[in-house]
Amino acid sequence: MRLLAAVFVLIAISGCSLMRSKDPPKANFDFGPLPAASDARYTANYPGVSIVVHELAAPAWIDSSSMYYRLAYQNAASPLPYAQSEWVMPPAALLTQRLRHSLGASSFGEMRRVASEEPAVYTLRSELFQFEQVFDHPGRSRGVLRVRATLEGGGMWAQRTFVIEKPAPTPDAAGGVAALSQCADELAVLINQWALARLRDGADSETRGGGFRAASSGRAQQ
Repeated sequence: MRLLAAVFVLIAISGCSLMRSKDPPKANFDFGPLPAASDARYTANYPGVSIVVHELAAPAWIDSSSMYYRLAYQNAASPLPYAQSEWVMPPAALLTQRLRHSLGASSFGEMRRVASEEPAVYTLRSELFQFEQVFDHPGRSRGVLRVRATLEGGGMWAQRTFVIEKPAPTPDAAGGVAALSQCADELAVLINQWALARLRDGADSETRGGGFRAASSGRAQQ
């Protein structure tokens, strides 16, 4: 009798093991390799200037490795996490890496020398408001990224909100990753261009004897 009971226990344990082995492994994603430093889209000339890129701030529900999607056609007020897919780190951290690569600043405030004189120091602080895959229909979705960036230094201050949307090639987690990765790359390019323009405006304004203060919003879609 004891032998029979032991056999049943072993069968039950084996069955549980087999059932667990059928669960698909969780997939982890990032934005892919960093763009080459020689990529002209990421190259900006900041003569005599260094920009320190601070960690992006994010609301608590985004500040995790969960990968969110939203069924806008069914319940637009309910963001849902994918069960078997997630980011390798919180999106804010991934975006910070992209911006630091683009603007050439380090994570501890070390500055890149770009001129023979001591460089002027500016800071870039950004807030992440939206980073998700939005389904407008069951078979169609898009990646949506919303970030507010603030550039300041040398008595200057400028702010802009960037809203970037990219279509997902497939209506699943992999499609969302592709779309949001494109959004992240586009954000790095746009902030790089915007910062360069603001620094040029500041230099022109300083030449005329005054600083600058500007706030604007921008939207980029594809």
